[in-house]
Amino acid sequence: MASLRKTCRNCTIAKRKCTVEIPQCARCAKKGLHCLYDLAPVNTVAYKTEAQKLSYNLSGDTKSGHCVMKTFDPFFSRVPGTCKLEQSNILEMVRLGLLPVQDLIKKRKPAIFIHPGLQAQDGYNHYVTLIEGQRGGVKHPYFDRLLKVDIEAVPILEALTAVQALIIHLSISLFVSDPVERAIAEEYIDTLSCWSQALLISAQPKLPPLLSPWQTWLFGESVRRTIIMSHILRLAYYSLNHELCSNCLFFESLPFDKRLRLWMAESPQAWISAAQVRLGKDVGVQLSSLHEFSRDLDGTNPELCGDMFLTLVAIGHNGGDVISTYGN
Repeated sequence: MASLRKTCRNCTIAKRKCTVEIPQCARCAKKGLHCLYDLAPVNTVAYKTEAQKLSYNLSGDTKSGHCVMKTFDPFFSRVPGTCKLEQSNILEMVRLGLLPVQDLIKKRKPAIFIHPGLQAQDGYNHYVTLIEGQRGGVKHPYFDRLLKVDIEAVPILEALTAVQALIIHLSISLFVSDPVERAIAEEYIDTLSCWSQALLISAQPKLPPLLSPWQTWLFGESVRRTIIMSHILRLAYYSLNHELCSNCLFFESLPFDKRLRLWMAESPQAWISAAQVRLGKDVGVQLSSLHEFSRDLDGTNPELCGDMFLTLVAIGHNGGDVISTYGN
C-alpha cells in the first residue's frame, strides 16, 4: 500500500534526518525551504493500519492530530490509496454542506468552514461579494479578480478568505448541468490545491496579532476546515466524474478540533461554555484526524446535526447509512 514518506523531499535529497512536521520540518523551517511530503510505496501488509503524528500547530498549546491510515474495507476501492464514493453520497454532501454556504454567510451564521466571529476587513474579504445576492461560480463577475490574488504575498486573513471564496465558486460550478461551466471550473481544481497548500504553510508563522482567544481558535479551526473542505471538494468531483480520487490517505490524516458545539458558538461566552471551561485561554485546541474522529460514528449522535462540517465528515467517511439521519 502507499504511505507517507518518513522524510520530506528536501531532507530526502540532502540525505538528512527529517522531523516530519507539517507545515514545515525543523530543517526546512530553519532554511526557509518549501517543505513537501510525498506518497511512496512501502513494504507493509495491505491491511495494516499505520499511525503517525501530524503536527499542525496554530498556537502554543495546540496538540497534534494523529495521522491514521484507513484499512481498506469494502467501502473503498481495491486500488490502494484511492477512494470511490457512491454517487448518491457525493450529491448529498454537496447539497447538504457546500451549496448552503453562500446563504449562511449572508445571514452571518457559522457555515461549515466560514465563521462570522473571525472578522476580516472588506478589502481583504474575498467572499464578501457573495453577500450581494448574485449566484457564485466561475461566471461570477468577481471570479477573474479572485484568481489574480497572490496567495503567498497577501495578509494571511486575506489568503484565508481567498481560498474560502474559491471553494464556494468551484463547489457551485463543478456540479451544474452546463458542461462548459463544469469544464471551466475543473481547470481551477489544481489552483485550489496550490492555494490550500500555501495556506497550510503560511498559517502558523503569519498568525494575525491582537486576536482574542476566541478569534485565535476560530482562525486555526477556519484554516483547518478550509483545507479539509478543499480536499472534500476535490474528492467529491473526481469520484463523481472519474470514479476514483487519489488523495485519500492524506485526506484521512487531516486534523480539526473534534469537540462538538464549539464551532457553532456565536459569541465568546457561548464558545467558553461549549468547551466547559471558565476562561477563554483554557479552551485550547484538541485535534483529531478525520479518520480517528469518524471511524466510530454510527450516525446516531444528534449533536452532529448542528455542525454541518461534522455531518459531512460522517457522510463522507461512513457512507449512505448516515444520510437518512442528517438529510432531513
